[in-house]
Amino acid sequence: MNWIQEFRREHDPHYTVVDPHFTLVFGVRDVEQAAYLDHIATVARDTKPISFHCKYAMLGADDSDDTAYVFLVPDDGSADISMLHDKLYRGLLEPFHRLEFPYIPHITVASMKDFKRAKRLCDDLNSRGVHVQGRIVSIATGALRDGKLSHVQAFELAA
Repeated sequence: MNWIQEFRREHDPHYTVVDPHFTLVFGVRDVEQAAYLDHIATVARDTKPISFHCKYAMLGADDSDDTAYVFLVPDDGSADISMLHDKLYRGLLEPFHRLEFPYIPHITVASMKDFKRAKRLCDDLNSRGVHVQGRIVSIATGALRDGKLSHVQAFELAA
């Protein structure tokens, strides 16, 4: 996955904020950290590891501004990742689930204000062939501090 970081370094001004990942839950405030971590731990205990294979680069858009993204989206594992996302937004996090924005499992590899350029990057990646395989074996939690995501705790998927 070294090529992903090289690609991000060239095409994503925020590449140093967080390593490549699937976002499962978006930033949440007004939830006590201990309760949040307990919720994540409970879901992780009831979830089996997820294998994925990203074969497609897709143009993405932001719900809050005019940013264009290049997403690597999984063919294999997409449903399982989406179901994990849904499980995480039950119970404690249900009030924070933004249903007006569909969840698309993805790894962000570029962000910019130029949608046409982002689409060209997608087309270029797809013409070369995208093959990113892996296995999600844990849920990592973090907090944004000083412009960088800091690790809080990880929970192994154990079902």
